[in-house]
Amino acid sequence: MHSINLKNISKTFVERTLRTRLGLRMPRVVNALNNVSLSIPSGKIFGLLGPNGAGKTTLIKILATLILPDKGEASICGYNLVDQPEKVRNIIGFVNSNERSFYWRLSGRQNLSFFASLWDLKNPKKTCRIEQLFDLVDLGEKADTQVMKYSSGQLQRLSLARALLPDPKILLMDEPTRSLDPVAASEIRKFAKTDLAGKRGKTIIWCTHNLEEAREVCDTLAIIHKGSVMATGSLKQMQSLIQEKSLYYLKIAIQSHNLLKKIGIPLSHIVQKNGMMEIELAKQEAYIPALLSHLIRQNIKIYACNRKDVPLESIFEKLVKRE
Repeated sequence: MHSINLKNISKTFVERTLRTRLGLRMPRVVNALNNVSLSIPSGKIFGLLGPNGAGKTTLIKILATLILPDKGEASICGYNLVDQPEKVRNIIGFVNSNERSFYWRLSGRQNLSFFASLWDLKNPKKTCRIEQLFDLVDLGEKADTQVMKYSSGQLQRLSLARALLPDPKILLMDEPTRSLDPVAASEIRKFAKTDLAGKRGKTIIWCTHNLEEAREVCDTLAIIHKGSVMATGSLKQMQSLIQEKSLYYLKIAIQSHNLLKKIGIPLSHIVQKNGMMEIELAKQEAYIPALLSHLIRQNIKIYACNRKDVPLESIFEKLVKRE
C-alpha cells in the first residue's frame, strides 16, 4: 500500500534580485520540479537523494502543504494536497534542518507545551504526551533547560519531538542531520530506522544529499537532479540500471588455470596469494549456483563467495551524467 502518490508534479519560481527589480535584467524562471511522479510505500523510509538545488526541499514543502504545485496531482493517505490541506496537515510531521521557530528563552518543555496547545492537546493528555516524547527522543534531562543552551543535536531531537506531538502517520525530514556531529547524526538515523519506522510503522520521507546516509537509512530511493526524477527503487534495483551483471568475489584453493578457463573464469582477474586464488568476475546472478556446484564437483575448496555491490556514489554519478 502506498501512503503518498505524486503524478506529474511541476513547480517553477521567478528569481527576482535587486537588478531585476530595477529593470536592469529580466527575471529568470527556475524549473524547481519537472513532472515528478512517485509512489511511496507505507511504513518505510523513502529517500529523496540529490545535490543541492535539485528540487528536494521544494518537493518536501509541497508535501507539507507550505507551497502549491503549478500542476499535477498529489495525495497523502488518500487526501488531496491542494483540496484537503487541513486533513493532510493533521497526519504529517515536518522536521526542518533550519529550525528557527522555537522560543529560545523558554525551556524545551515550555516550547512543546506551546506547540501542543496549537494542536489542541489539553491537560492531562498534553502533559503525558510531552513526557512520553522527551523519553522517546532521550531529552528528559534537558526538558527544563532553556532552548538557547541546547546543542545542535539536542535541538534537532526537540524538533523531532515537536513533529511527533500529534502522532503523525507521515514524517517529512528535510536533511535532518545537517550540521550535526557524527555521533548525533548517527543517533538520529538509528532512531528513525529502528524506532519510528521499525517499531511504530511511520512512513518517513528522508531528504538528503549525503550518499552514505541514504544507503544506511533508506529502504527505497529516488534520485532527483535538476527537478526531475532520474531513477527510483531499492539500491539493488538502481544497481541494475547501470550494470547488467553483478561483480562477485571468489576465494578458492589453488587449482589448474586450465580448469578455471574451461568453466568460464577469465584468467586476467585472478590473483594468487597465501596459497589461494582470489577471483573477481562479472556474471549474472543465476550463473553463480551452477559455478559453485561445478567447483565442488571438482573437489575445489571454496573459502568465500561474496557479491560486490556497486557503491551508491557510482550509481548517482553515472545516472546524473547520463541525464
